[in-house]
Amino acid sequence: MFERIPEKEIMDDKEQAEAYSSADFSEPHNRFVDLASKLVESKSHKSILDIGIGDADIAIRLIKKFPAMNVTGFDGSLAMLRHAKKKIESSGFSDKIFCHHYLIENKPFAKKKFDLIISNSVLHHVKYPNLFWLLVKDRISQNGKFFIMDLLRPKSIEDAERLVNKHANDEPAQLKKDFFNSLLAAYTLNEIKDQLKENNLTECNVEQITDRHFVVFGSMFA
Repeated sequence: MFERIPEKEIMDDKEQAEAYSSADFSEPHNRFVDLASKLVESKSHKSILDIGIGDADIAIRLIKKFPAMNVTGFDGSLAMLRHAKKKIESSGFSDKIFCHHYLIENKPFAKKKFDLIISNSVLHHVKYPNLFWLLVKDRISQNGKFFIMDLLRPKSIEDAERLVNKHANDEPAQLKKDFFNSLLAAYTLNEIKDQLKENNLTECNVEQITDRHFVVFGSMFA
């Protein structure tokens, strides 16, 4: 196993944001929504916090499935948020999905609690992962749940190249480059478990679900 190679924390390049927003992520995003939906308690869960909302594709898919809920999301990339605003408006969910420009270290929404906290492919970008987990802990409601999905670091550079060829072979060069760099910046399952232990999140579930993804889910008050 090679050492983690961090990448840029914020996807603020216009070309990067355009490549990401134009790509077809329906397979992993649908999987995300299907798995996260199992945690939703329709009668008591109404609010969602999306850490790193990106272009809002997952938020839109969740609202389509749970129209009584609303999503508050934030992202550090203004370029991504511009795509999010367009997609939210075209979907007709401007009264359901609200986007803000923050970094995790800004500790956003300090006076709010959320019934469901979600995040997709953000953790591997974060410079200080403990700030990520602290935000999850501080913003979750008494009966709230959280669902985090991210990439796993492969065992070798060659394995990372193989995954890019397998899953992004027909994508633009920018997207393939970003995917490769994200795989190198991702954490291993053991590293994730160490982060959870350090933040007293030992009761949650950690699972590898594909050849490139893991999920962490649970409740602070289980």
